[in-house]
Amino acid sequence: MRTVLSGRRRRLVAAAAVAAATALVMSACSGASSSDDNGKVTLTFLSHYGDEPMKSGISKLIDEWNSAHPDIQVKQQTVKFDDLLTTLNVRQTGGRGADILSSYALWGGQLAANNVLDKPPADVAKDIKSNYSPAAAQAVTGGNGEVFGYPTEFNTYVLYYNKKILADAGYDTPPTDWAQLKEVAEKTTKKDASGNYQVEGLSLIQDGDNQTAHPFLSLLDAAGGKFLKPDGSSALDGKAKATMELESALAQKGATTTSIMPTKAFPANQVAMAIQASWWIGSLKNQMKDEYKNVGTAPVPGPKAGEQGSLAYAFFTGVNAGSKHKAQAWQFLTWFNSHKNKEGVTEMGDFLASNGLIPPRKADADILGPKLQAADPNLKPIYEAAGYAMAESNAANAYKAKTSLHNALDQILVNNAPVGQTFDSLVAEINRK
Repeated sequence: MRTVLSGRRRRLVAAAAVAAATALVMSACSGASSSDDNGKVTLTFLSHYGDEPMKSGISKLIDEWNSAHPDIQVKQQTVKFDDLLTTLNVRQTGGRGADILSSYALWGGQLAANNVLDKPPADVAKDIKSNYSPAAAQAVTGGNGEVFGYPTEFNTYVLYYNKKILADAGYDTPPTDWAQLKEVAEKTTKKDASGNYQVEGLSLIQDGDNQTAHPFLSLLDAAGGKFLKPDGSSALDGKAKATMELESALAQKGATTTSIMPTKAFPANQVAMAIQASWWIGSLKNQMKDEYKNVGTAPVPGPKAGEQGSLAYAFFTGVNAGSKHKAQAWQFLTWFNSHKNKEGVTEMGDFLASNGLIPPRKADADILGPKLQAADPNLKPIYEAAGYAMAESNAANAYKAKTSLHNALDQILVNNAPVGQTFDSLVAEINRK
């Protein structure tokens, strides 16, 4: 993925914090669309796609629609991702909500609970549930089965590793179970005489929202565990406690630390392994240049060989429940997400793939995936993970619960807090909602 997108991932924490702190008291006010005396409708589309290459790519699709549909015009409005949720709040309560919106799927449950999202037509919901990868469809589907909108940006987590560092430690292949993961992490960790890290064995943080949460959830999925139930209550059980114990053991051995940021240290050959999202591929290529040849990817391993897991998160495009022209808005979004080019691939899927993202529509991934994986084998585990990854929860309290998870993991990784007590406190905190 281009570096402009990776930068936005690092800023997820800012907007997500707003989600936790702001009560979404949103009424179904009229949208910002308009129509003239001749029946021409102008729809507004609010997104965070204000930077290149996303802005021009989205603009190209909108211009193509506008040219072919003179009676239904779409006007693009953009804000910085940090400001997206706040803008949705302010405009909605002021009766100026955009007709079409782009949102982080994590916020979907909150937006739906506050009647901001229009219910998709039956054919749209069926298309998403049937024709998108399981993880992408689940990421935009609420606990009651309601679909929020079309999945767009879509990422899975895999294990990244430095081939040279592993080879120097005597390993020709990445670990395939937790015992090997611990062994390789410990053996590749190097410190100088003063105890300063020269190489961190395994990074369990990412510089996005709630740094420790996504790597942990990927390991939890590999163990067969779950985070939240559909109603937002805790689904954490013995498998989650075992995952915490794994991370605790790695921290106590000094094989992992929260003091090293992998997005800076890994490209400098200072991290042996890291659990990171698929967008990182483009960033590593840009940063490492010729040394990218030393990068490998593999499934996040589970407790036993053959077990694997991943976390998937997504963004989506949906329609404002208060829009005066919901039918036209869904007509545009259906075209926007399903219109095909000459190669039989949707233009949206082709656009996403060209920017290093997994096309969420299965048919697009089936066509584009083999070509891209042939050019870069590191994409193979990333694409495969779309078939089994655990979708990030979108319950109304999902961000609050994820913040609680991060705080608990931080206590374990930084302060060596006891796993049993920390686990019990976390479950109780989540269930208080």
